[in-house]
Amino acid sequence: MVERSNKTWLSIGVIAPSLFLALYSVAMASDPDYTFGKNYLSDLGVGPGAWAFNSALVITGFLLVLFSFMGVRPLLDGLSISKLAIAFLAIDGMLLACIGIFTEDFDPEHYIFSVAFFLTFLLTLVLMTMALWKTKALGTFGYAFSAVIVVFGFILLPMGGDPFSETAAVFSIIVWGVGISAAALLKESGRSLP
Repeated sequence: MVERSNKTWLSIGVIAPSLFLALYSVAMASDPDYTFGKNYLSDLGVGPGAWAFNSALVITGFLLVLFSFMGVRPLLDGLSISKLAIAFLAIDGMLLACIGIFTEDFDPEHYIFSVAFFLTFLLTLVLMTMALWKTKALGTFGYAFSAVIVVFGFILLPMGGDPFSETAAVFSIIVWGVGISAAALLKESGRSLP
């Protein structure tokens, strides 16, 4: 019973990004002025498909909080670094939801929540990489895959958050979430990870 429950919570790491991408696509298709990689994602939050994009942020943020406490926490050992990584992942979820609530129409709140989300998520990835390395919860794959995403995040950092780097950062976060969730689900199914 516990194993099934943890699989359910871990599957949020695949469901949440899928839901985000579906609603993001609806918002993008609804806005003829939006160009992928040339506009900030948040531009969709004040356009014709704002309902879809802002819902995607709020729902995904809420699911990220659940994923961190209910899915990731049981996976990682109770080490201090693990607790810190889990707490920051939950904070990321709250910040993401705030981006959807405080759209570009709210200045400077939207900017503050957006910058806080991206910088905090980069810190979260560093902490999560360390926690996965110390616990070996997902084998070499877990911390090596996370480390690659961290390096990519640091490469994007000097770009200053232009629309392209923002889009690349969002999609790298999605890839990380799906990859870690899939690896955790495989582990929960009894399959060994490298």
